[in-house]
Amino acid sequence: MKLFAITSAGALAAAAMGLAGAAAAAPTGGSSAADTIASLQAEGYNVQLNGSQTAPLSRCIVTDVHGLSGTDSAGQRINPTQFDTVYVDISCPPRNNS
Repeated sequence: MKLFAITSAGALAAAAMGLAGAAAAAPTGGSSAADTIASLQAEGYNVQLNGSQTAPLSRCIVTDVHGLSGTDSAGQRINPTQFDTVYVDISCPPRNNS
């Protein structure tokens, strides 16, 4: 019985770490658009932006990321030779028209 409890706790910890890895692969919720895009491109993804880029990407934030279905539980690409497009929703400050 003790072995089952230890194994279950270990499995839960491993699952939680796997989800953390996937989340780290695509930061959202106010992350810098420039950093997120650079990270995704470094992993081999083609990045498509959704939203109006009214400022440099370094001043824009990521609101969501779509299309990361080709990753494993550790956030690593399953098939790095496959061409994958990821859609990054951005929000930028309004233009200064003065």
